[in-house]
Amino acid sequence: MRHILLLVVVLAVPHTAMAGTIWHWTGFVTGHTSVPAGLTLDSVVPIGTPVDVIVSLAPDAPALNPAICLQGMASATMRVLGRSYTNTGYVWEDAMGFGPGTCAPSLDNVEIVVPSWGSGGPALPDGWIPLGSDGSYLPGMWWGGDLADGQPAFISAQFPLFHRPGESWPQRFRANLQAVSDVEQPTPVPEPATMTMVGVGLALAARTRLRRHRNAGAQR
Repeated sequence: MRHILLLVVVLAVPHTAMAGTIWHWTGFVTGHTSVPAGLTLDSVVPIGTPVDVIVSLAPDAPALNPAICLQGMASATMRVLGRSYTNTGYVWEDAMGFGPGTCAPSLDNVEIVVPSWGSGGPALPDGWIPLGSDGSYLPGMWWGGDLADGQPAFISAQFPLFHRPGESWPQRFRANLQAVSDVEQPTPVPEPATMTMVGVGLALAARTRLRRHRNAGAQR
């Protein structure tokens, strides 16, 4: 019986798949890119508009491609005016991810390049459509330091472009972003196989207990 109880205790320890760490920054719009003419983005996203950036990544995971300092993948979300834009990002450490995609140890920085950031997302008020990138630059974010340092207090970002088709130039806004420290991290959830094994262990324990009870009754 002791061995069965020990089995139950061991199997009850949660075994989780690698879950992403969530980092969150928030701030306010501080400006916009300039355009030569036409409608301007500040008419729908004025200075002072709240902006949130949320990233899910695995800072401790093995590098995806160490030869070019590509650390891994991430999910990047921008929230503004009640709308969310989530796309896949590429995490570079001590590299030029926004440029040729090569190692550059002297930079001592982290970059999360999100090439299609905004693409496929909802329109802003008055029909401003997310364009992502126009090919002249890549959306994303960056900061000084290493992934091992944890969430940085402040980051810089290049947000997606928006435009009114046929009525405006592509434009984007800028924002100062600082860390939000009270983000709830994913909680470990036992894998289905683990829960099944726990159930089997409990059933075996109950069966053994019942058998001993019957044997004791027969001896009386």
